[in-house]
Amino acid sequence: MDVLDAIRSFQPCTQFDSRPIPPEQLRNVLAAARLSPSQQNLQPWRFVVVQDDERRRRLAQAISRGGKLVLEAPVAIVAFAVEEDIPVTVGGYISAYPLDVAVAVHSLELAATAEGLGTHWLVDFNEEKVRQVLGVAEGIHPIAILPIGYPLHPNNGSSPPPEGRKSPDEIIAYDAYPW
Repeated sequence: MDVLDAIRSFQPCTQFDSRPIPPEQLRNVLAAARLSPSQQNLQPWRFVVVQDDERRRRLAQAISRGGKLVLEAPVAIVAFAVEEDIPVTVGGYISAYPLDVAVAVHSLELAATAEGLGTHWLVDFNEEKVRQVLGVAEGIHPIAILPIGYPLHPNNGSSPPPEGRKSPDEIIAYDAYPW
């Protein structure tokens, strides 16, 4: 599957099959995140792959909405941003590390889609509880929790186009901002 096909067919997975993910597939998905671009190539991300049932149960308890998905999926990947790895700011007002980690997470999602796996990007969690469950130090922030596994109801690569997408003319301009 090429990149555009993965983008077109990606949908957040809402139910997972419990069968395990072969290690090679998981490595391919994580490789995509690792190879993602970042500001000054500082790569401010860390990924914790949670496969242990008890740890996934405790991680699910740190999530406000979506914890059930972490329990269903055979794996949860927690993406972290490391503050000290990126002193760069965007426009002088926002740190670049959440953006860099978001790019890596999306690369991971697209790679999972290309591998026939489903993911669901969860952001409604208690940071301190997540850090506690995984033994993470101060200055390292969870950005996303991604349950990952085989979709219970795969779409066989024939998902409909997303509803309500704006037309190119509504979102793309050349040489000046016209809106």
